[in-house]
Amino acid sequence: MKLFQGVPTFQKVMMLGVFGAVATYSLSQQKERVEQITSLKLSDTNPRVVDGDTVDVKGSRVRIVGIDAPDDDLPQLKGIASEALRELTARDGGLNCSTNVFDFALRREKQCRTDAESYGRLNLACRFRNNDASVAATMVAQGYAVDYRRFSGGAYVDLMKKAAEQRLGLWAVDYEGMRSLAQRQAAVPKSCQVDTIKK
Repeated sequence: MKLFQGVPTFQKVMMLGVFGAVATYSLSQQKERVEQITSLKLSDTNPRVVDGDTVDVKGSRVRIVGIDAPDDDLPQLKGIASEALRELTARDGGLNCSTNVFDFALRREKQCRTDAESYGRLNLACRFRNNDASVAATMVAQGYAVDYRRFSGGAYVDLMKKAAEQRLGLWAVDYEGMRSLAQRQAAVPKSCQVDTIKK
């Protein structure tokens, strides 16, 4: 089947030229946006906690990279995880978030590509302002989130296993729910493009 049947060749060439120009512009805008986000540093003494892995920092919605906390499918656990992050954030003076504070030293394998944004959220790593502790590592170690292997490179697997063994946090409330969440987030899709997050 031929595209644009009956359209003169010069019009086809013009349409291809316009398409090429729009595609090039779109890619350059996307590259510019990614560069802006990777150099972005957000700091907030009183961020709004959305759930156990998402916060509003200085008006920007941030998804904490490398972990997954229970969501609407486990509403009771979601509420507990949200409250835990809220209390930690208040106690430890708020959050500092950027791409360059990810826990690379804990990573066990290469990570899949982490897009700069997803679902209207910036994908950033965060640390508590007062003690520079990793939010992701803390939430997993205390049993309120699981390792999201695709985007963590397995950085938090050992912390998660310890929390599960000791029945910490949500593991004491709904062990099977947390185990199911951990299993879902342990898989790495075949389409994973690894090593796109640099140290």
